[in-house]
Amino acid sequence: MAHVAETGDARVPATPAGDAGVSRREPRWLAPWRARIAGIPLGWLILFLAFANLTLAYPQLDLVVARLFYSPGVGFPALGQPWERLLYHSVEVLMVVGNFALVGIWLINRRRRRRLLGLTGRKLALLLCLLALVPGLLVNQVFKEHWGRARPVQVAQFGGTQAFTPAFVYTGGSGGAFSSGHVAAAAYVIAAAHVLAGPRSPWVMLAVLYTALVALARMAAGGHFLSDTMTSVFLVLLGYLALRRLICRHRGGDTPVARDWASDSAAT
Repeated sequence: MAHVAETGDARVPATPAGDAGVSRREPRWLAPWRARIAGIPLGWLILFLAFANLTLAYPQLDLVVARLFYSPGVGFPALGQPWERLLYHSVEVLMVVGNFALVGIWLINRRRRRRLLGLTGRKLALLLCLLALVPGLLVNQVFKEHWGRARPVQVAQFGGTQAFTPAFVYTGGSGGAFSSGHVAAAAYVIAAAHVLAGPRSPWVMLAVLYTALVALARMAAGGHFLSDTMTSVFLVLLGYLALRRLICRHRGGDTPVARDWASDSAAT
């Protein structure tokens, strides 16, 4: 039974000890970080900008990390190893098989009024747009094809002939290091797990682990620098948040909610 505390003329119900913290407000300093720009929390944008500035201020960090995988006179020993090739090709297989499976599940849900994976038309549109726009268009067609950053195996520091350049610096050369297409595709798996299984699902953690392993394989093979892999993860994350607001927002506001996604299958 709740007690009543008197303060002057007002009688304010006292919060029971067992309910402490239930209605506790978040700290005021955290609120600005949660403000959103185009659906993206301000904190994530600041973190991405801080990362970009760090790579520009200390580009040697990429060389330090790449040197961990380099052996003088040998090159990058991990290149061509079974585990490296397995992770490399797994991304391509997963993209084809996984997305065809998503389309098939959506068709089954639509025709048979099922709820497999809770996959609705909006969720499918979100994932396919994300895949096409970020890993497909932005990373592979814009950055990799035109940015020109040399790969670790191509730079003079690791036995190559090209000059090392920092991330986010346009060179127009022939390299395709910036940013990593394989890591961007692997990070897309995180978004898919988040959409289909929820943010606290173990599938999300498995997808994060898979993305980290793909990034490790690409760096170990001399295909990408650390900043290339991190940039791809950031781009997919920011793209996912922006597209989620655009495609899966609530009809009465800007917040994506599960019931709005679920109602899509009933409306189509």
